[in-house]
Amino acid sequence: MKRQPLKQWQKNMYALWIGNFVTGAGASMSLPFLPLFISEMGHYPKWELTLYAGLAFSVTFLSQAIVSPLWGRLADRTGRKPMLLRAAIGMTITATLTGFSPNVWVLISLRLIQGAFSGYINNAYAL
Repeated sequence: MKRQPLKQWQKNMYALWIGNFVTGAGASMSLPFLPLFISEMGHYPKWELTLYAGLAFSVTFLSQAIVSPLWGRLADRTGRKPMLLRAAIGMTITATLTGFSPNVWVLISLRLIQGAFSGYINNAYAL
């Protein structure tokens, strides 16, 4: 029996599913190790390590909450696919640079930028 070629919406669905899976897995697998990563950057007392880890964790979502309406308005004008590319490229670059952070303040700054470029999963659902 000959297999039917995939329709365009099916190809899009598979690509978006893989993108959502990788995005979700990347976030959920890296966040538990954030305090360990910060502790490798210096010898911090427990209270300071907790403060830096909480700040690095929360600043991503704070910046995401601030810029999400702007990205949503731009997505309404330009379409969802360019916003998916913007989010994927921005998050890939900032996540890669995060691994090379020389100190905790660079890490926190990159997490802030990562939150500003996030929004892949939301746009994938809308598409």
